[in-house]
Amino acid sequence: MSWVKRSSRRIAFAFIFLSLASFSLIVFTRQSLLFLAYFITVFYTAWGVYHILLTIKGVGPVFKPHTPPSRFPKVSVIVPALSEPILPRTIEVIVNHQAYPAGSKEVVVVTDDPLGDRVSLFMQQRYPENVRALARRAFYPTKPSALNDALRLCSGEIVGIVDVEDIPDSNVFQKAVSALVDHGYDAAQAILRINNEEDSWITRVFAYEYAGWFRVWLNGRARLGLYTPLGGTGNYFWKDRTVQVGGWDSLNVAEDAELAIRMTLAKMKIGVIDARHWEEAPVTFRKWLRQRTRWFRGWLQSLWKYAPLLWRPGFVKRIGLIKLLSILLMLCTPIVVLLNWVSFALTGLWMLELYGITSPLLSNIFPVWATLPVFFNVVYISSWIIGGRIEKVRTPWWSVILPMLLYTYVMMPLASLRAIYQEITKPVIWEKTEHPGRGVVGFVAEAEVKQQVPAAYQPQMSEGPGGYYATPRRALSEGAAITLWSAVLILDLLFIWLLLSNPSILSWT
Repeated sequence: MSWVKRSSRRIAFAFIFLSLASFSLIVFTRQSLLFLAYFITVFYTAWGVYHILLTIKGVGPVFKPHTPPSRFPKVSVIVPALSEPILPRTIEVIVNHQAYPAGSKEVVVVTDDPLGDRVSLFMQQRYPENVRALARRAFYPTKPSALNDALRLCSGEIVGIVDVEDIPDSNVFQKAVSALVDHGYDAAQAILRINNEEDSWITRVFAYEYAGWFRVWLNGRARLGLYTPLGGTGNYFWKDRTVQVGGWDSLNVAEDAELAIRMTLAKMKIGVIDARHWEEAPVTFRKWLRQRTRWFRGWLQSLWKYAPLLWRPGFVKRIGLIKLLSILLMLCTPIVVLLNWVSFALTGLWMLELYGITSPLLSNIFPVWATLPVFFNVVYISSWIIGGRIEKVRTPWWSVILPMLLYTYVMMPLASLRAIYQEITKPVIWEKTEHPGRGVVGFVAEAEVKQQVPAAYQPQMSEGPGGYYATPRRALSEGAAITLWSAVLILDLLFIWLLLSNPSILSWT
């Protein structure tokens, strides 16, 4: 079915749905409001209890694979890049900073733009044994499409996904490989952390949200054996398992969660490991909205795709009703955050009726206790704060409570509305998040557990002038560095002044 036909059908369905809802509210006002109120009460209760259980289980320890692993299979890391100025740094980090045998690391860089093509080809020449470049020309412009193309070039048994803005801790490969080789996992997800936390109030809240999501809720899902969605980066899996389930869905803009659904349906084991990827959060509301819209739209795509299938007896019998419900509850997140507005509106109407300000529609038969599920929204905030304390987020939690409320109850519903609108009216698009590399400023990557790797397996450090993690040497003091850069700046200004005062200086032979 062409996109135009599918879009027309969705627009028609949305129009019919909104017309029926409006008609019901106008003609059967009381009954419609009561239905909404009780539906939200039941749904929020189930949602809240489920996530309270996830929070209780998630605060427990994260699985720690023993290192070094019993063997060192080749790891192929896919780095998808589109207009990424910090791509060289990412390749250097993986090649030179991972405590893993140099001959068993491979970086497959897939690019869609001329700058990325030139950079990746240069890095391939610089590290011919470790870097492979794939410059796409005829392609579908989504990240999962690029991943599928790059997967064919991966020669390793294990494949990992590393976004360009990521800085993995030096022991991530060891831990991920140990989880897969020695502990029977089919896929392992590292905990994602934010390293540009101080850039804006959005990045501060984002740091808490990531800590709550990856450290608490994903860990809780994994420990309970429920559906555990993969993150867009920091996941590692056996290559043949990915091929077995068909790779990534090129049209799904939350390809990580969708792939995890198919792995779950194939009864594969997905776990969260005690390893960290540090990445960059969007700084402004506009950039955040584009990213969150993409995530929500991808979850909605998966919901429309799998909701009719999961209730088939074969699927229920295969994975169990509880795991099936855990898939659906996660995919319903965009709808849940949007229901917050409906819930607040109904609660406000109920309170106005209770005090006699408006005519009674709900208050006479809608019990007081029915408003309590609204407070299950506290589970969101509390899980973020708990995760932030466990992960030692630098920003004090009490300084971001009010921004968290704005973030949760205004920004997220707006992103959900935008995602629904795009899914109904627009073809699949990839709203790219820009990564200027601000999170790297002042960031020092740790050097943990290098001593656990045999000497022959120590990572080769870049000794050239362009190395991002050069062989350790005595660092300049802050004063010396300021003096040096001041001298360079003065020389630059002097050279510019000479050019402006005498343009013919460049024409001498």
